[in-house]
Amino acid sequence: MSIARNSLDKWKGAIDNGDTKPLSDMLADNFVFERSQGEQEDKTTVLSWVGEGGFTIGDWVVYHEDDNIICGTHSMTPEEGPILSVMYFAKFEANKCVFWKVHSHLPE
Repeated sequence: MSIARNSLDKWKGAIDNGDTKPLSDMLADNFVFERSQGEQEDKTTVLSWVGEGGFTIGDWVVYHEDDNIICGTHSMTPEEGPILSVMYFAKFEANKCVFWKVHSHLPE
């Protein structure tokens, strides 16, 4: 299975089902999540809001993946509000995700 698809499936499972264990196992202890405007969150904070749900992700597109880097796009559908298009970039070290950056916008 591709590292990108496997990673995105773990995010989706945590968001949709509230089971953050597989995602937590994938994330390094020093994991950093960065939002569009540069705001950063640590692993504990991310697992908290992911486990609460309130949105879903899907429609994966992978533009690049190797053993250390993945990037592409996916949709993000909140319970209320418009569907967003999200570009993601992630860095892995020793099979753990250390950085995940998202940039979201309204699709045209």
